Amino acid sequence: MICSKKKSKILLIKSTTKLTCLVGMLIFCKSDFVSAQTTTSGTFLVSFGVSASCSISADTMAFAPYSGSQITATSAISVDCTSGTDYTVSFNDAANSGSIYYLVKTGGNQAVDSNRLEVTFTNGSSILTQGIAAFRGTGIGSRAVAGTITGTIAALQTGKLAGSYLKVMTLNVVY
Repeated sequence: MICSKKKSKILLIKSTTKLTCLVGMLIFCKSDFVSAQTTTSGTFLVSFGVSASCSISADTMAFAPYSGSQITATSAISVDCTSGTDYTVSFNDAANSGSIYYLVKTGGNQAVDSNRLEVTFTNGSSILTQGIAAFRGTGIGSRAVAGTITGTIAALQTGKLAGSYLKVMTLNVVY
């Protein structure tokens, strides 16, 4: 019987030791698992740029037939600039004489008086010539009328030949 008690004690000790090891291992594994889930944060920069851009267009300035009296015609100038972009519109062309531009008869020579009509351009307050700011503004991100240019053909320009007279004007938009 002593031997049987001894065996039971040894078996109990072995079972307790195994159970203690198992419980210890579960605790150790659980604490190891929790510590493996540590979170660290970092940052990154996101950047983006919008380039300034502008385009310009103008309606045709069409005068009524000239009969010796002063006549006027207008052209709406439109600008399409990136939102917030400041711009200035001006003529690229130099005047032919002072602030006067020549409309030249199709197929004619501007040096011959009978082949040209004299015109001046205004923006409502100033006479416009090369480089003078016609309009200033700030883009809205879509096409918008920047202003209107008025052309005036003076009265009493006599001896003009019948036909079509024209001038192609170039506008600058500086932004």
